Amino acid sequence: MASIRAKLTESVLNNIPLEITKINDTEIPGFYLNIGKPNKDGERSQVFYLYYRLGGRGSKERRLALGKSSVLTVGEARKLAKQYIGDVSRGIDVFLEQKERTKAQKQEDEAPTVKELATEFLERYIKINRKDPSTVERMFEKDVLPAIGKVKLKEITRREILSKVLDPITDRGAGTQANKTLSILKQMFDFAVERDLMQGNPISTAKKKNVGGIEKPRTRALEFEELIQVFERLPKLGVSTQVIYALKFIALTGCRPIEVTGAQWQEFDFEKMMWTIPAERVKQNKGGDRTHKVPITQNMIVMLDELRASFSYLGSKYVFPSTTCTSSAVGEQPIDRHSLSRAVNRKQKELGVPKFVPHDLRRTMATRLGDDDIGADPIVVEKILNHQL
Repeated sequence: MASIRAKLTESVLNNIPLEITKINDTEIPGFYLNIGKPNKDGERSQVFYLYYRLGGRGSKERRLALGKSSVLTVGEARKLAKQYIGDVSRGIDVFLEQKERTKAQKQEDEAPTVKELATEFLERYIKINRKDPSTVERMFEKDVLPAIGKVKLKEITRREILSKVLDPITDRGAGTQANKTLSILKQMFDFAVERDLMQGNPISTAKKKNVGGIEKPRTRALEFEELIQVFERLPKLGVSTQVIYALKFIALTGCRPIEVTGAQWQEFDFEKMMWTIPAERVKQNKGGDRTHKVPITQNMIVMLDELRASFSYLGSKYVFPSTTCTSSAVGEQPIDRHSLSRAVNRKQKELGVPKFVPHDLRRTMATRLGDDDIGADPIVVEKILNHQL
């Protein structure tokens, strides 16, 4: 390695002979420029260094990289070298300080964000423990990640979660959704604590009553006249046949929207007049194998015949095939269960009845079974609703 002594200047840096690989500055002891071998483009790296000992003869030698000449000017490197020499004279090991700063910066750069946590939480918890993770995925995509996805976990605060995520949901009149989001975020941050990604859950003590408010249990059950009016008006309001018939199925059977919208023709035994809903669509703990059997009534037969006649051209396995799905061919997927609530919400005013949601049709069926003119045994009603007793 050929080295020379010279005062480091911009002019010197621009005219370094090929054989020179090191230039020791003549003004500042230990300050030098290291020149690398030419790359394929003939360019050579130039890095400023400071050599020093922390103490007298025999003490540990240090070589501290100050930076590349492409980043630092000679004047900036010279100023930095003088500053560090002053620090060394006061007993400060600037090499170790820089090493600690580099380590801290690396940790900062690699620190996980809320988005990274959410991805891991979905894969390792939600998709394992929930049959239908799509609700949580939509929650994250719509309300959580746009607001705090880029925030580092070590920097996230209770205040930030409340003001940027939960309060805006409540402010748009969706208090129940705000409380659901709070519950999921509590689970996610508990997950982070268990995996040693966080020291504590920032919203562990947040209360639903202070977020979305105290939720009153829904008791809405439609009157018979309201049902007639709703199903008379829906076809005139441009609501699809699949959605209308799915809502009717809920009212007739008391089944949950997800159980109805995913119905397949192979589940219906018309000889035994029985519809068997498979375990994967029945509400129960994940991994449960309990199916739900629903007797087929004459009204259901009429609707099923009409649905088959209307959509047989699709060759779909689904009773309520989607004709608007953009992620697959027409008929390859069933209608989305959320399409029921969207349709009802959009047409609520035109329907001319007090606000209701599709799940209220299930409650309506149960309520009417308990009316005096029918007087069904409560246990029978619970069985029809497929509640675990």
